[in-house]
Amino acid sequence: MEKIKVIVFDLDGTLYEDTHHFDYYANKLCEKLDIEKQELFRKDYEAILAGEHSLKMGAVFDVEHDLILTHVNGHVIQAHTWDGEPLSEHEVGELYPKELQFNFHSMLNIGDLWWVPAAIARHYGIDNESAGTSFLETRRYMMTPEFQMKVVPGFKEVLQQLSDNRKLVLLTNSPKQDSEVLLNKLGFNHLFDTLIFDGKKPIQTKDHLTKIKEKYQVEYHQILCIGDNAINEIFPAKRLGCQTILIDPHAISKSENADYIVSHLSMLVNILKTFER
Repeated sequence: MEKIKVIVFDLDGTLYEDTHHFDYYANKLCEKLDIEKQELFRKDYEAILAGEHSLKMGAVFDVEHDLILTHVNGHVIQAHTWDGEPLSEHEVGELYPKELQFNFHSMLNIGDLWWVPAAIARHYGIDNESAGTSFLETRRYMMTPEFQMKVVPGFKEVLQQLSDNRKLVLLTNSPKQDSEVLLNKLGFNHLFDTLIFDGKKPIQTKDHLTKIKEKYQVEYHQILCIGDNAINEIFPAKRLGCQTILIDPHAISKSENADYIVSHLSMLVNILKTFER
């Protein structure tokens, strides 16, 4: 770890672990549905959070075909309807002969809790524009004093110490305006050497990391990438040879998915403390 020169952090789920804004987002999506669908939305949302639905963390939702996919490294091995009915092996092969290409509109990776209400909303017919409006409404709420964030003991202090002799980079998919407010709330706003917003991960993760490598004149193995969404942040980094820490509060990852896997930010803080020596 003494070889690490640059540490790249995600924001949501990585620099804070509050989750109550996901309920706010779900409510904003739900209210845009017809009345008869709103109760169905709420029931599905509660069932997914309780692990009692066919859509689970780590799955993929194919909006176009309204199917829930199980995959290994992007290759679909199972597909189910929203109600849990499995497709045949032949049907899966016909629909998904190639590696999945994840995006923000038609192939949704349920890698963190942002995508749970988003997938439910798309299943019940909400379009991209309305989903985007709900997301921005939620981000605006997160900028207000009403959105209180819990302090992770020791996190600010360890980041401060790391920033003294390493370059800290923020790479987030979230918009600039509200992300800067969140960083200020956390007291982290002065700790990052580079801030990258609207990062369009995982589509552009590789490109961002290549530019970071060139900017700081380091090798990939001297870059540590930390995030809570394996497909967005961890897998592209590992392919390049970066070191990785995956935050996995849902226990959906395998040991080989990252160099370190932690369930809570307190565990991340303990690992980062070892870098100070």
